[in-house]
Amino acid sequence: MARWRGTTRSAIVLAAVLAVTALIAPSPAAAWGYGVNRVQTAAEDSWAQTGMGPGWVLLSYKANGPMVGYLFARDFVFADGVVKSSFDHMDIRDTGDAAAGNTEGITRWPWGYAGGSFDGCAYAYGTRKFAIERTGFMSSSCAGGPNVAGSSNADGSPDQLRWWHSEQVFCTATAVDPLCSLYGVWSENKGGGLKATTARTACSAFGNIGAAAAYGSGAAIPVHPLGTAPAGAQIDIRYVTKDRQWIMAKWRGNRFAAGIAWAFLPRSCVW
Repeated sequence: MARWRGTTRSAIVLAAVLAVTALIAPSPAAAWGYGVNRVQTAAEDSWAQTGMGPGWVLLSYKANGPMVGYLFARDFVFADGVVKSSFDHMDIRDTGDAAAGNTEGITRWPWGYAGGSFDGCAYAYGTRKFAIERTGFMSSSCAGGPNVAGSSNADGSPDQLRWWHSEQVFCTATAVDPLCSLYGVWSENKGGGLKATTARTACSAFGNIGAAAAYGSGAAIPVHPLGTAPAGAQIDIRYVTKDRQWIMAKWRGNRFAAGIAWAFLPRSCVW
């Protein structure tokens, strides 16, 4: 009988420990779904070390397109040491289903209103970075879906999926600024690759300047510092914003915070 009581006591203690552990342990994030979704944290995301990185997801105006901003999860640490205290959200209204030339295994491209410091219509790089919070939507914006027939193919044929904006929203004034692209963006089939230049001073990199600025219709609000490319660094440009105040570019051979490659840099810091 004593042995039975001891066994029972041990079982009770073990059950109590397991109950407390269950209360304090983080629960796995729910899968994405149509409705209001938040970005998963690095701790929740089993895909964190591949694809689009831990605690963040890249936004674009088309599936597998150039970056126009980011959404970040709670606990993301920016280059200035600031820790994000809340989640960024996206209204996932639908997805564009196609490989779209992506090499990270993304075949589903959610679209809708992207909140945070982006605040506009966008595609996101895959659904795996998201966790649904509720059905319904946080904004009535972007409900109609992308409706621009884009063309990024060498023969001029349109992409399979619609775009939010034509690439003419970026700078095309090549006579005014040689870093601008005649097509709006630099790519292999539009100008023969990225536009290479050099940092004339240290270049501060930011994750967001806002949808209005990225899409050429408003003033930039640079937020989310991601790091600094030093003077003399090789900078590869994808596009210059319409007002020619910012470039969307990467520091060749290097990454910014949390493995982020693409960022907004001041146009004035490069030649």
